[in-house]
Amino acid sequence: MTMRPLTRPRAHLLNHAELVYGPGDRPLARRLLEALGFRVVDPRTDPVPESLGPAAAPYLIVYLDRDDDDPIDNVLYVSEMSVEQAEFEALLRNRMADDEALGARLRALVEAFVERPQAMPHLGIAYADADGVRSALARVAGDPALAGRVRVSPLFEPGLPGSVDDRVVQGFVHTDVFATGLVCAGQQIELQVRLDGR
Repeated sequence: MTMRPLTRPRAHLLNHAELVYGPGDRPLARRLLEALGFRVVDPRTDPVPESLGPAAAPYLIVYLDRDDDDPIDNVLYVSEMSVEQAEFEALLRNRMADDEALGARLRALVEAFVERPQAMPHLGIAYADADGVRSALARVAGDPALAGRVRVSPLFEPGLPGSVDDRVVQGFVHTDVFATGLVCAGQQIELQVRLDGR
């Protein structure tokens, strides 16, 4: 269980991140999150831990630590985007289809996530070891259901091309399945291992 550092009243702990997927993408969102190695509970279809309350129903509850049942800390909540966001994104996608310059800017933005993953906004998740990151990247890249919806980076290891910090091993997944903001711009997820013993 994730323990809040209550003896350090000014210390902060990442509580949760909330992501949204587009209409019809709930099964694909679950598939991607499970490929990343997380435990996903869908209160609509799965047995639920007693710790989940009735407010959980619209969400996929994503436990970053597969053995943890704490539904409050160290979790992701993933649900379908609101009607307002869906309408806005549909309008934006239509405009991008009609406006070559706008569409080109989005394509350039998505390419930047792939070319310079460490420099782009992302959600960072700690993994226990580099083999766990390698396995997760391989599962995501090898899943035919995710083809065309994810881009997987190479593994960045200290001393090798693309590495920006000798204290970490990093891999990145960019997806348009879900996001913490606009799904049409995608979400970058960093899979990271610290090597400095902290």
